[in-house]
Order: sequence, then structure tokens, then C-alpha cells
Amino acid sequence: MSKRIYPGNFVTNLSSFQGQCVVAVPGRQYYHKIGYALVDSTGGTSFDVIIPSPDKRDDDKPRANITGLVVPDGATVYSLGLRVTDTRKEKDKGDAASGLVGTNNNRLKLASAVNSTAGGVISSSALGTNSANLAVASTTIAPGTGRFSAAGTAVSGAKTLKVFVTDSAGTGAGSTLTSTATGGSYVICEVSYYLDDDVATTDDTILPYLTES
Repeated sequence: MSKRIYPGNFVTNLSSFQGQCVVAVPGRQYYHKIGYALVDSTGGTSFDVIIPSPDKRDDDKPRANITGLVVPDGATVYSLGLRVTDTRKEKDKGDAASGLVGTNNNRLKLASAVNSTAGGVISSSALGTNSANLAVASTTIAPGTGRFSAAGTAVSGAKTLKVFVTDSAGTGAGSTLTSTATGGSYVICEVSYYLDDDVATTDDTILPYLTES
């Protein structure tokens, strides 16, 4: 289910739930998947990413949420992003707060394994060690964003991304992260990658008519 982009096209956000892609550069299918990780009062050191169903009502949800932000085999990942959300109901009152509670100097990162030096993982030292606004300071993580972008290399085998709490180096497990917010705190996660497009078919070119002699 791809959308081909031509000059002058305008498109809405791609559906992460339906796995839509765009063909904006010949020969490649581009994907932009978005989900969230929920940190509750129990907490943990790693959190699954949920791709929410388009069906918003909890009492009538024919299509269940998808658990797991999966990058397929052969995909080239070129961007990872995290956003710690503001949990205030009234955003114009008081200071922004996430409700997250953790150990100072621990950090968040989006990856397929906590150890960024392990072979074949999708990871980002930038998200793990250089994004100061995604570090625990004064026992909390302030609302903010972090992004890692690179040329990327194709992954071998499908990889499932999670939100990991790491140590200050971003290469080892951190301490438990919890939330004091009612209903928990949401961390928005996104990954951008591309796959090779399908090879052209007879519908994509003009073949000469065959004539019988």
C-alpha cells in the first residue's frame, strides 16, 4: 500500500497501523512509523512500543493495538526520534512536567537492544548519550525531544524497537523508570526507514504491440 509522490502532491500522515509507505525517490519505498511507550507507576527499564489502532473507543475496538515497533529485514534505518510528553491537562498552567521519576544521569533511547555495541542492532549513541533533554536530572526527565539521523545501513533480520532506560554511557541498562502521572506518562517514538521498491512491471512501460504474420 504505497503512495507515489509527484510534484505538487499533498499527502496526509502515513498510517503506521496499516504500514503505508511513499515512493518519493525512484527505487525506494519510504516508511515513517509512529507509536508510543507507556511508563506507569510500576515502571521498568525497557518499554514496548504500541502502534495504536485507529479505533479509539475502548469499548468498541475491532482492530486491536499493535504491540511492537518492527523494522523489517533489509530496511535501511536513517532516523530515530523520541518525545517525552507534557502530562499537564491544562498546558497554560504551571511548568511543563512529564511525571517521570528515575535515577539521575540515566537516559532514554529507542533501539533494538540496550547495548549499542552489539552486532546487528538498531541503536543510536546520539539518543543514548548526547540528548541532554532526554536525560534524568533532578530525578525526572523534562518534556522534550531527541533525534538521531544518519545515512544508515540495511538491517539483517527483522528488528523490534523498544524504549530503553540506559546508564549514562547509553550502553548498559539503567535503573527503573516510573511515572507519578495519572494513567502514566507517554513517550512518543518514531522510526524512518526505506526498502527497495518493486521492480517495474509491464504496466510501468510501453511495450510494442505484437502482430501476427
